[in-house]
Amino acid sequence: MRVTTMDRYEPAPGRVVEFVPSPAALRAADGAPPVPVPPSVNQRFHLATAEHTPEGAGHWLACAFDLPDGPVDLDALRAAFEAWGRRHETLRSGFRAPAADPGRFVVSAPAYGLVARDAGAFASGAEVREWLTRRLGAACRPLNWPSYLFAVVVRPGGGTVYCGFDHCNADAYSLAVAVREIRQSYAGAAGELPATGSFVDHCAEEAEQASARTVDAGDPRVRDWAAFFAGCGGTTPAFPLPLGVPPGARVPQGTDARPLLGPDAADAFEARCRAAGGSAFTGVLTAVALAARGLGGGDVLRLCTPLHTRYEERWTHAVGWFTTIAPLTLDITGVRGIEDGVRGARDAFRAARALAEVSFAQVLPLLGGAFRRTRDDVFMVSYIDYRRLPGSAHHQDANAHHISSVTTADDAQFWFSRTHEGLFLRARFPATPAAGAVVTGFADALGETLARP
Repeated sequence: MRVTTMDRYEPAPGRVVEFVPSPAALRAADGAPPVPVPPSVNQRFHLATAEHTPEGAGHWLACAFDLPDGPVDLDALRAAFEAWGRRHETLRSGFRAPAADPGRFVVSAPAYGLVARDAGAFASGAEVREWLTRRLGAACRPLNWPSYLFAVVVRPGGGTVYCGFDHCNADAYSLAVAVREIRQSYAGAAGELPATGSFVDHCAEEAEQASARTVDAGDPRVRDWAAFFAGCGGTTPAFPLPLGVPPGARVPQGTDARPLLGPDAADAFEARCRAAGGSAFTGVLTAVALAARGLGGGDVLRLCTPLHTRYEERWTHAVGWFTTIAPLTLDITGVRGIEDGVRGARDAFRAARALAEVSFAQVLPLLGGAFRRTRDDVFMVSYIDYRRLPGSAHHQDANAHHISSVTTADDAQFWFSRTHEGLFLRARFPATPAAGAVVTGFADALGETLARP
């Protein structure tokens, strides 16, 4: 699955058809009673900014994939989307304002239904991209129901499906689930899909576990979180090179998306890392630290990295936001190359995973005046191996893409994706002259470091 942003994505022209809730489904949502399941930790943070986010400026993520060649059967596709919404409870779940204390509701599976709505024909890919950008920005908002968009662009001989979600409903893994399951349902094989759990149940269990596992300031993990933030100057980690954005300011987002290693080179890189006692991910982390140091970033690099929380089999095929954040400190003092550093990065990552057992939301109230938030974004490095996700063998044939929104930024963030086609990077950063030069130079240095024997 190729990872990109909407401004870099090039759709094909055609006639656009949306699949929206039926009038009966909307009435069911309006009348659905409250469900005593609170938002997850991630959802609560996300909802806290919902009422203050201008329309079209939200953080959504989407997948795009081609249907098999041949005329598009709109009835079959509507049925596939409908079955998928009934299968995944989070798609039938929503939140009612106020965002500060949102109430959850769930539409029952029998009441969930969709109807097709023609959005018009578009003569160019640019027009399709403009329509998608506008509609995804309007639909994918956490206090909407539904807070997602299902659509298809129909063209002679085939079509491309688009599924966009507000982050409350989905993570990157969920996009791979969508590609596999909707294609399979469209092909008439929905009955062969494996059983799956509900993200709403996951939220309920998360809340129960949080109340049962209280932590205090004396917990060693809380002390280590506090030490991590102290090493960042009493705030969240920031990219170690100047980006030209003062604290408290946000500017339009810049993007860098590029291949780093081809499939054979990526395999060779992973083999080198494993032989040295690490993994492809800890090799990438070492390369990030080396590239930053080479540009003046120093020997110690602090960042956050997302981790999935799909620890049980029942969450393997579920749609939802199954992630947490781990605080990672990389010390490459004396490290000359990737092989020198992967074992240390492995140990640092293991320590970060242990700290992530206590979430940032649990730690924050215990820090008091020792912590202050100076930026909205956090310096982050994410790594996902799409080859391990359900249906990945068909991603290339389906022209599958992971597409993210383009918003504003005040720090740099980096997503590494491993696919059957190699290793890729997507960077998000403030679109200032300083940040553009720094991040481009960093990405160039990173590519050279990864490829260096």
